[in-house]
Amino acid sequence: MSETTEPGPARPAGTSRRVKYALIASLALNLLVLGIVAGSMLGFGKHHPRFGGHPRGEDFGLMGLTRTLPEERRKEIRKQLRDDRVKLRPLVEDIRTERREAADKLDAEPFDRAALESAISAVTGKEQAMRQEAVSIFLGHVERLSADERRTLAEWWRKKSQPLPERKSKKDETADAPAN
Repeated sequence: MSETTEPGPARPAGTSRRVKYALIASLALNLLVLGIVAGSMLGFGKHHPRFGGHPRGEDFGLMGLTRTLPEERRKEIRKQLRDDRVKLRPLVEDIRTERREAADKLDAEPFDRAALESAISAVTGKEQAMRQEAVSIFLGHVERLSADERRTLAEWWRKKSQPLPERKSKKDETADAPAN
């Protein structure tokens, strides 16, 4: 008994080569998308504002101000800012704890609206306390700035408070202005 296999449908010449190239192209495209997503996630903090702040976390502009100062003054203010961050860490941890508790209330069965509302209120209270402490620290720094340093900071605030299209147009005007 001999079995003969019937030939399958005839494939056009080069079909397996096309499938091979299509698979390679698909793999390349997937790797490209994966790279873009990973790069976006890794580079997110560099190009996007952190929670409640400037992309570089510039402490109400004081870190930005330090870039314009002489090196000795820059080091002095940056050291003070680092010390102040240490003071704020317990407040940040309190906020995280309250947020976790709020998440637990959100996830609880049966759902208790009053408990979640209370937990969210606790988070808000901790956030306000941290904000108040940060403002107090900021005001302490501002008191120690010279009049020129305060003026520079005020100009930076004015510039940053303008809507983005106005900032761009002013930058363009400055670039187009003739040099004296």
